[in-house]
Amino acid sequence: MVDLPQIPRVGETIVVERISPQKQFVIIFEYIVTAVQLNASKSANAADAQVNACLNHCWEGTSNFNVTNFLEK
Repeated sequence: MVDLPQIPRVGETIVVERISPQKQFVIIFEYIVTAVQLNASKSANAADAQVNACLNHCWEGTSNFNVTNFLEK
């Protein structure tokens, strides 16, 4: 589950960073949005949209974003 500042469009790229438990590097996931479904519910605890995305790239790097290792084959 990722909190997005705005609802992306189909075909846009979403980049998500995760810090490793040892905090020596970050893992960066790049997703391509494949579908967006807007929700009619406006309750406070409901999301405005559901986003489907497929993983495009995944790599790891240091916290200053020196890419050290591409993880996909």
